Amino acid sequence: MKIMLNEILDQKGISQNQMSKDTGISTTTLRNLNHNRTTRISFDILEKICNYLDCGVEDILCIDKKN
Repeated sequence: MKIMLNEILDQKGISQNQMSKDTGISTTTLRNLNHNRTTRISFDILEKICNYLDCGVEDILCIDKKN
């Protein structure tokens, strides 16, 4: 799986720091998600991200066909 959070944040002109302040998700968690350095994501965090960015799960997660 690949997390597409960084691309969406860039498209919307939102920084990780701003998202962290607005959602309560730690900057460390967002940084790890942006750099695909995580092996799991909680439903709570995924829901906060989707609600904040007004998008669906399919916009955040995709299957990385290279692996």
